[in-house]
Parts: sequence; C-alpha cells; structure tokens
Amino acid sequence: MTEDGRSAWQGIEVRHLAALKALAEEASFHGAARRLGYSQPAVSQQLAALERRVGQKLVNRPRVSQPLTLTEAGERLLVHARAIQASLAVAEAELCGLSNGPLRVGTYQTVAAQLVPHVLRELTRSAPDVRVVLTDAPGDEKLVSALDHGDLELAFVDLPMRFERDLEVETLARDEYVLVVPANAPRTLRRTVIRVDELRGLKLISFKTSGSTQRVIAHLRANGVDPQFVVRSDDNTVVQGFLAAGFGAALIPRLAAELLAGDFRIVRFESPLPPRLIALAWTRELSDDADTFVATTRRVAGRLWRDRVVQERRQARLPTRKTA
Repeated sequence: MTEDGRSAWQGIEVRHLAALKALAEEASFHGAARRLGYSQPAVSQQLAALERRVGQKLVNRPRVSQPLTLTEAGERLLVHARAIQASLAVAEAELCGLSNGPLRVGTYQTVAAQLVPHVLRELTRSAPDVRVVLTDAPGDEKLVSALDHGDLELAFVDLPMRFERDLEVETLARDEYVLVVPANAPRTLRRTVIRVDELRGLKLISFKTSGSTQRVIAHLRANGVDPQFVVRSDDNTVVQGFLAAGFGAALIPRLAAELLAGDFRIVRFESPLPPRLIALAWTRELSDDADTFVATTRRVAGRLWRDRVVQERRQARLPTRKTA
C-alpha cells in the first residue's frame, strides 16, 4: 500500500503491461525493445517498475544465448495484460470517428483477438467514414440474442449454432478442433498427432455453449468415446486457468488454443473432428456500412487465414430450428 492507502497496483501503466507482453512473445530484451521502439535499458526499467508494483518477480532473466521465460506470476499477469490491451483496442474503435453513425458489431474472444483488430485497421485505410462500435462476449449466444432484438447489426458467430435462428451468414473460416495439453502431461499425450479413441477416460476442459463443441461431443459418442469434462466455460481465461492448474486437457478449436499463454502443447487428431465455422451473421438488409464491413472482413480473413478460408460466400437464411 502507498502512504495514502492506495494499492501499489494502481500505479501500473499500460506501457508496463506492453513491455511484459513483448518480453513474453519475443523471449528476449533485445526483441522486446525492437518491437516497442525502446532501448533495452528502457524495457528493463518498465519491467522493474512493474515488478515493484506487483511485488513479485515476473521474468526469469536468461543466461547468454538462452531464451527469456516468464515466472508463474508473470504468466498469470500476462493473461490480464492481453485482456486489458484488447479492451483498449475496443475502446479506441468505439471513440474513433464520432461524427459518423455507428455500425454495431458483436464479437467473441477468438475473433476479437485474432481478426477484428486487422479488420478495423483495414477500414481506417479503405473506408475511414465507417465507424464501428464493438460489443464483446465470451461466446456468441448473447450476441445472437442481441441480433434478434435489433441491438446489433452484425455479429460474429460459430457454426453450427447450438440454437439456430433466422439468420443470414457469411462463412469466413474453418477452425479445426485440437487437444491442448500441459508440457508435463504424460508422454503418450505429448505427440504431434493422437487418435480420437485416446480421449477415452481423459479429463477434458472445453467450451460450454458452443454449437460446434456439441457437434464434436455427438461425433465422439457416435465413435464410442464418451467425453469426461471436469469444467466447461466459454471464457478462454477460465479454460487456461484450469489447464495450467493441471485439471485436464483442453478440447477446443485451434484458433482459441493459439490464444492461450503458457507452457502447453497443441496436439492434432489423426482423424479430424468436425470443425467449427467462423461466420458473420445478420437478421435484416445490410446498410452500406455493414456491407463494407462484411466485404472487408472477408478480404482480411482470406489473407490472415489463407489455409482455413471457406470458399462459399453468402448463405441463405438459416432455418429457425432448435437442436440439442
């Protein structure tokens, strides 16, 4: 606590968290300094200031020629640092171009982190008059409800949907399901590829409301594997926390797996599981701004996810049908 009774954590600045993130991703002070445009001593000063405020060591200083690593405390703080930076990106998008009417778009964690920032950057160059206001959620269930009520004009969704609605969709990318295991998992799981039947008896962590997860579960049961879940949550940070604590292995889409921070291994299946499809959805005729957003998103997704892109374009309205 400071002399005025405030927590020292209130002195943490965004630049401190940016330094931690750069160190984690570059694995060296030199690389972090290059990414941030700082000198190496400046990066060291940012890290030292952050460690003083949190009262814990966050980085294992490397020996010569060895990569830098984070301590357990550093890994945990990195999760929150990334979330804070993502929230700031959303705030920036909301405040950009206040003179124009807003295009209300819903997004969930995987897309918010990996796709939306690139789409917004492209829009600032190609269509600066289009202002986007983002609503984010752990999964797409609330976003679809907001579409139904007219609170959003567009929303990113996972297909197939658990509870389908009367929507038009633009399918963007195919995202395979993988198994994420801790680095200290049994050797039989620390392989590049495993068989589906090896999930038998394994404790699993997965998403809760995702329709694509429900389809994977149905597929496994049809192949004689009854998955055993210790926890199901739509929040990536919850999945990561239980995975890091050793509660089991995570059965999640690859793009979500790539967002996890920690000493984990991504394992593919010998026979691929049914993938999730990432799509944009809407319920009424698109405005010009919305149409521009859809076209830009399609173009950016095709560039970023070239190996995952779905060639089909706009699909007819999904039937109103509920599935278990």
